[in-house]
Amino acid sequence: MRRAGTGPFHTHLRKICPLFVGLLWALSIPPDAQGAVAAGEEVETLLAEQAAAWSRGDVEAFCSAYAEDVVFVSPSGLTRGRQQVVDRYKRRYPDRAAMGTLTLEVEEVRLAGGEEPRAASVVARWRLSYPDREPLAGLTLLVLHRDGDGTWKIVQDASM
Repeated sequence: MRRAGTGPFHTHLRKICPLFVGLLWALSIPPDAQGAVAAGEEVETLLAEQAAAWSRGDVEAFCSAYAEDVVFVSPSGLTRGRQQVVDRYKRRYPDRAAMGTLTLEVEEVRLAGGEEPRAASVVARWRLSYPDREPLAGLTLLVLHRDGDGTWKIVQDASM
């Protein structure tokens, strides 16, 4: 005698049930949350691209994520404007060896702006690793706005 729930139908049901539950979960995310999920992923992708640019020694590409009127705050002061931030980085990190390898660990992304978020804040840990010396590390708080063509730009950066 066969136990209840062990026939071919039940075996098939056990295989497709998790898929069905997953589909229901995905469909249950409201449209505004779907936009927020996509926006959060876009912001994290931008930061990953920044870290990759830094790690290959490309300050210009790293700073392309900054808005033209960015405000950069650090323990050494306040810098206004994307080109001024580029110049600051080039003075402080004059070559690839000085730049090290950047890793960013995103702690939190907060989005604002409804169904299609137009603003985001990010709290992240940063780390510069070097083969021949101790790493540098700290925290950053970024504020990003989505411009008219949908591109995210960093408008404020407080890195400590």
